[in-house]
Amino acid sequence: MSRKLLLLAVIYVGIVMAAGSQTLSLNPITAPATVTYDPDSSSDTTGPQFSITVRLSKKPRYTFYFFVTINGSPTVNSRDLVLTDNSALSILSKFYKDSAFTQEILGGNGSGMTSTQVLYGQFNKNTSVLTQTFTVYPWIGKNQQVPYGTYAGTFTARLYQGTVGVAGTLRDSENFTYTAIVNQKVDVRIGPATGSYDTGSAIYNINLGEVSSGASGTFAIFLKANTAYTLKMSAASGGYLTSTTTSDKIQYMLTIDGASKTLGPDIIIDQETAKQLYSKVLLGAISVAAGQDVEAGQYSDTISFTISAN
Repeated sequence: MSRKLLLLAVIYVGIVMAAGSQTLSLNPITAPATVTYDPDSSSDTTGPQFSITVRLSKKPRYTFYFFVTINGSPTVNSRDLVLTDNSALSILSKFYKDSAFTQEILGGNGSGMTSTQVLYGQFNKNTSVLTQTFTVYPWIGKNQQVPYGTYAGTFTARLYQGTVGVAGTLRDSENFTYTAIVNQKVDVRIGPATGSYDTGSAIYNINLGEVSSGASGTFAIFLKANTAYTLKMSAASGGYLTSTTTSDKIQYMLTIDGASKTLGPDIIIDQETAKQLYSKVLLGAISVAAGQDVEAGQYSDTISFTISAN
């Protein structure tokens, strides 16, 4: 009789252990939609937000405490989005647990961490609510000057059982990718030789004054690009100042950074072939030789500069 009781006891214990087993897990994470990042924007780039859902397999017989961290690579708190065709270039992103972007979600196992650095929660004893969903708010800081292209990073949400502050027990993990697009951007402006890109504009007038004894004027071309580009110049009258009141013409010469330039349509004056950041100032000078016998009047020409991405 004693042998039968022992056998029943073993079976009974086995049944209790099986009934008490429960699983904490993460639902698959849907990667946030690709965001467009403008390095010249005066504001940070945020969003799009996404969700992380924690699941308990069945109604708990005791309270389950848990927290979620977000690990990067190669270190747990790396947050770089890397240019897909040049891993040496990147932009910094972060993930926050609040829409005010004050509580960043960090990587780690909970040791030495605080509740402001993780997503955390609990499943209370006998609760019938077996999922908890958290919103994550991505962020990319303004004024990170990088070439155009696709920047992406793969991150790991790691689910731990336990309370924040000490190392938790890893229960599950899910990877997700965050991607940002930096569009091609090229721009050219004109202004005085003493100016800058910020003070340049689309139109700049050079007043040569009285030219019968010769005259000269200067200007600057300010350009910025985040990719390879071609800068062209076109002179409407092919190197002559013309008038609406006479058929006479006044010939002028033009140099860019000291080099004489042919004056005509679509003359390439600067070109780059590498996909990288460019910020340049080209100094221009116009000169009119003395002794050109023309009728009195007002003479002018229009010189246009256009920049295009290669």
